[in-house]
Amino acid sequence: MRQLITLLFLIPFLGNSQDYFQQEVNYIIDVTLDDTKHQLRGHEEFEYINKSPNELNKIYIHLWPNAYKSGETALAKQQYSQDDDDLKYGPDSLKGNIEGLDFKLNHQSIKWEYDAENPDICVLYLPVPMKTGDRVSISTPFIVNLPNGSVSRLGHVGQSYQITQWYPKPAVYDKDGWHPIPYLNQGEFYSEYGSFDVRITLPENYVVGATGDLQTKSEIEFLNELAEETEAEIDNLSSEKRPSNKFPPSSEKMKTIRYKQKNVHDFAWFADKRYKVLKGEVELPHSGRKVTTWAMFTPRNSRLWSKAIEYINDGTYYYSKWNGDYPYNQVTAVDGTISAGGGMEYPNVTVIGNTGNAELLEVVIVHEVGHNWFYGQLGSNERVHGWMDEGMNTHNEVRYMQTKYPNNTAMSNMVLNGSFHFNDLDHHDMNDIAYRSIAQFGEDQAIETHTADFTSTNYGIIMYQKTGLVFHYLMDYLGEEKFDECMQEYYRQWEFKHPQPEDMRATLESCSGKDLSWLFDDLIQTTHQIDYKISGIKKDENGITVNVKNVGQVNGPIPVALVNEIGELIEEKWIEPTLDRKASVHFNSAEGNIVIDYNKHVPEINRGNNSYKTSGLFKSIEKPKMEFLIGDNEREASNNFWSPAFGANTYDKFMLGAAFHNFGIAPGKFQYLAVPMYSFGRKMISGFGDMGLVYHPKNNFKLSRFGLMAKSFKHDSTFVGNESYFIAIQPYWFAKIGNKNKKAVNYYQSIRVQSMYRKDQFGPTHFEHAGAYAEYKYNFDKPDHKAEVKIRNTFLTNVNNSDQFGRATIEGKYEFRYLRKKQSKSIEVRGFFGSQYLNEIKANSSPYGQFANYQYAMSLSGANGGQDFFIDEFYFGRNESREVWSQQRNDNWGGFRSTSSFGTTDQWMTAGNIWLQLPYIPKLIGVFADFGAFYNGYEVQTAFNSGVGLRLSNSFGVYFPIYMSENLNNSYISDNYFEKVRLTMKFNILNNTPLIGKILN
Repeated sequence: MRQLITLLFLIPFLGNSQDYFQQEVNYIIDVTLDDTKHQLRGHEEFEYINKSPNELNKIYIHLWPNAYKSGETALAKQQYSQDDDDLKYGPDSLKGNIEGLDFKLNHQSIKWEYDAENPDICVLYLPVPMKTGDRVSISTPFIVNLPNGSVSRLGHVGQSYQITQWYPKPAVYDKDGWHPIPYLNQGEFYSEYGSFDVRITLPENYVVGATGDLQTKSEIEFLNELAEETEAEIDNLSSEKRPSNKFPPSSEKMKTIRYKQKNVHDFAWFADKRYKVLKGEVELPHSGRKVTTWAMFTPRNSRLWSKAIEYINDGTYYYSKWNGDYPYNQVTAVDGTISAGGGMEYPNVTVIGNTGNAELLEVVIVHEVGHNWFYGQLGSNERVHGWMDEGMNTHNEVRYMQTKYPNNTAMSNMVLNGSFHFNDLDHHDMNDIAYRSIAQFGEDQAIETHTADFTSTNYGIIMYQKTGLVFHYLMDYLGEEKFDECMQEYYRQWEFKHPQPEDMRATLESCSGKDLSWLFDDLIQTTHQIDYKISGIKKDENGITVNVKNVGQVNGPIPVALVNEIGELIEEKWIEPTLDRKASVHFNSAEGNIVIDYNKHVPEINRGNNSYKTSGLFKSIEKPKMEFLIGDNEREASNNFWSPAFGANTYDKFMLGAAFHNFGIAPGKFQYLAVPMYSFGRKMISGFGDMGLVYHPKNNFKLSRFGLMAKSFKHDSTFVGNESYFIAIQPYWFAKIGNKNKKAVNYYQSIRVQSMYRKDQFGPTHFEHAGAYAEYKYNFDKPDHKAEVKIRNTFLTNVNNSDQFGRATIEGKYEFRYLRKKQSKSIEVRGFFGSQYLNEIKANSSPYGQFANYQYAMSLSGANGGQDFFIDEFYFGRNESREVWSQQRNDNWGGFRSTSSFGTTDQWMTAGNIWLQLPYIPKLIGVFADFGAFYNGYEVQTAFNSGVGLRLSNSFGVYFPIYMSENLNNSYISDNYFEKVRLTMKFNILNNTPLIGKILN
């Protein structure tokens, strides 16, 4: 039945493939480099062939150098959104453009115009519509003023030239219509296949690496001579500590070199007078054909690049072996400076940025060479389906490293050379841990997300690394032989074409005979997570039957293994997806232990339930393991970590202890942190802790956590030792709101519901309180605009009597960056309104400030803990009423940046606050103004406060009032000015979000 369903499913795709078409573009380009003006002057003529079934009355053209023209282009806006304002507000010397255009159709002038929104796109209007099979010739001169190479992929760094996306280029027209896309850094390209015939004129002593086959005999001899010279001197160059990278003078004599290539969709070239050259050759695994390989690099990188030919050869060989033989005659890697990432790919040639060591250089070269298959020969739409090139390429990159270096410890080497228990973690683990970490925080996006809509973190971890993981999972499931057969069939069917995700799926399902909906519908289209557990075993005379339950959200296949006592594999079997999400597998042997996903090739979110002992009392409980500081979460053990901890406050004095937690990399579903410390002031244990369970519902919530916090510290200095302290128990539920499957947006929402039982001990007297609050937060974050709205409802009662109150508050903040670049400064405005709708407090019923301070206040004097009756913050002197620690305040309620208690009320209060960073002085210095009004039960009163402050961050600030309204100023008993100064210090990483749950927001 499954085969019948699969066949019926494939019928629409078989029909679509018959309707497939793609256009053809054939270029002739002549260009000259002026290395004094950093300018290209050229002429282009291209033949456009309409192979579509539709008539065309226009042709869209990419003019990508215009992406560098101003601060208003799509590129500038994207970079600015990622906190890079060089193009938007930088000097003109960084910018570039294309000009001098004069489009002609068959040598006759033609109407054309720029796109109204994107200057790097124009449209040509055809006087006569193109019918199916028609050919037209389009020509134009052009001048490219090259931008600085620090901006993006096109440009120059001194007289080193990276000439990419540089010529007028027709947009793709396919079954979905035209794709006129602006140039972006995050989000690559989609281009038509055809042929190139390119002549480049430049000073004679430049070395060029380019797309295509070099046709100029004298230049071939020049490169061969350089390769021989470099080979002879490479050992000496590699031994020099710091070879010169100075540019030699340009030759006065010019040369013209010619390149030709068929079946490519782009042409790039790189020129540098300093390049050293190495030449090699690789024999392809299927055809035995030989391909020439070139490495071009600056003298300073000679040591690093000395084995670059080996990396190019091996990458070309293995990608050919797994996917299909490389179809061109040469592969080139050049050493260059690019700001768009570690490397960037073009047909036949790739540019590699600076890398720190040979291992990383090999990874980057192999990855970028691999793009000759995934994007080069399989020309997917990178802007929309970026995973089809970057993710598939990452899978091959990881496979390359695991094949060539089966015992590699790539990730361990990155973490202080394996320190802190990151032992034996390889290249695959690097991707696996990165994905599981971001998914555990609820911040991952779906693989099938428009490339430009990924957050920066997801762009790297999800599009590249998670895609690589899920196809490694598929390879493990199908077996390498069948997987390679399917990938080679995909390559055969779609080489030099534009495959879509449905095309890849149709090929892989047809070849494998498997229903891959779990891959293409779940793992690629959603953020659903994989989680399988062993629910039990049954032994009999015939062996062991293992019961497996799917407790995750993806119904995919899963491998179950029988291993011996030292963890060596005895036998492994795959369980196919089942509708009831439960399955069993039988092993003939009754000896050994059971492990799900023995090779750790399945990107499971939780591996803490993957092991099961076949004997003993605690079969499914992992052996606890304690390590120093931090490490990775191993499947075979319950990893716990510890580190020294210390603290101090006015009452506990110095505190010394230890922190215990299980926050390994990546964290599990159950998380805890306990920090007990001996208090030298209390003469007992003080400290805090938090534990919770994390869930990832399918819809509406990115993350849901149920937790319990506890805190206990000495209360004040009135009583000796442990006669004064508080203890608080705080259950909570925290959730990040939002459907992760939707595209990236600039907002963050959360809900927190927290209750509390709190006991305050004062010698022989104690007070007990219970309460709860519910809080909703909305944060909006764009480069120049940040906003936060917080709505909160609070209830608190005294357990010992009938005192109670309830209040509702709304608070909003808005920050606007009004100066940019080096003078980046902002203004922050805050508004607050609160109403105490329930107020049943007996007069004088609560000594020691238990309820006396639980009123709204413009700021607060006296016991500052009154601003924090849910014990959400840490204070140096929670109940101090004099001296410096009494001036530590929260930024809540009226938010006045002074310490006056004027304005306390149990009715309603409203306030506004402004913080302004001033031009031409350090950003940490600013001026403030506070104003507010409140009702005290008799009348409405107002107050005003202003001054200057020093704010290092939202966590630390010192504020000096200069002017106060009379009623506010008269509220101070003492004339000591420094008692009016307010301190803001926030130390609580647990505040408002559980532990480090906010780390990726």
